[in-house]
Amino acid sequence: MTIDEEITFAYSIKTTGDPDVTHPSYSDTELQALADKVRDDAALRTTAPAPTLTATEQQHVDKLSRGIISVKNDVETIANKVADGNKAIFDEIITRIGFGSRAKYIRTPRGFEFVASDPGSFHIRAQSEGRGNFTYYFRYGITSAENVLPQTWEETISIPVTEMIVNGIPGGTIIAVQYAVMASPKHNKKSKKPNPPDPNITISKVLTTPTINSKGKIVFTYKKSFLQWSDAIYYMVIGNRNPE
Repeated sequence: MTIDEEITFAYSIKTTGDPDVTHPSYSDTELQALADKVRDDAALRTTAPAPTLTATEQQHVDKLSRGIISVKNDVETIANKVADGNKAIFDEIITRIGFGSRAKYIRTPRGFEFVASDPGSFHIRAQSEGRGNFTYYFRYGITSAENVLPQTWEETISIPVTEMIVNGIPGGTIIAVQYAVMASPKHNKKSKKPNPPDPNITISKVLTTPTINSKGKIVFTYKKSFLQWSDAIYYMVIGNRNPE
């Protein structure tokens, strides 16, 4: 799992009130507190990025990982005991807690999605187009409700990576986000004909490859957007947690 996936997974584990898993190594509250520390670390890294984790950040990630593994072992041991060889009962218990059967687990590719973020912010992740020279464009705006596009979009952000975080947003705000991708076109200097978009990458519905003319210049069409925007996804920004 990535760090973001571990955070999200920790929040999804629910043992409180379970009839079988009554005394896990870490309660839901304790596990979520470990996830909170890692999430807070991730939020700070947006303003002070670094190629590697600090010693403290790594310690927080390790504690979260150990917590998840400990609860997983507890659930697996108890489910095996209760099920007594009945796989249906075993699957029911571990699924109820938030885990999945190893035999049925399939890792799905990342899509366009929001991931765990600090209060007052949102963290968006677009689907990667793979290796290559791509520019990812994001636009977002405040809207009144889910499935209602904003009347005004904020200024478009163009970056060479698939993820970004925006902070300073009031809690309770509903945000809509779209993304698009542009690939740097390839040009054959020996060719006297314009270079059309690469048919191997125009399969993506959000990816654009501009046309190159015979002089090697990128050509756009007047009053026609060169970006193919994705469908919008929506997120309600959480507010600051109450002090404990």
